[in-house]
Amino acid sequence: MSVNRVEIFERLRTQMAKHLELDADSIELDSRLVDDLDADSLDLLELILALKGEFGIGVNDGEVKFLLTELARFLPDVGNGGQLSDQELAEVSRRLSVANIVEFIADRVGAGV
Repeated sequence: MSVNRVEIFERLRTQMAKHLELDADSIELDSRLVDDLDADSLDLLELILALKGEFGIGVNDGEVKFLLTELARFLPDVGNGGQLSDQELAEVSRRLSVANIVEFIADRVGAGV
């Protein structure tokens, strides 16, 4: 079954609202996880596990650093393909928006427009 970005956003928003204890309507594409939605590192880990269940995106134990490096590809002005330092990974976490995660999921599941 193919999904599109709108469906990904709606499903992601539902998961985020549940895990972050927010009203789903307050979560927008340009919302940043840390700065706007007050997500912390535990919230990010729970969200990554929710993505695994919701979208079938394989994330094994110990792959959070790899996943953040992968997510960095969807951020402007972040080094591509190389290993990121812990400081750079923290910056990726801080800058992540809902739209970045939608694009990451779309890339992983081969979503259409």
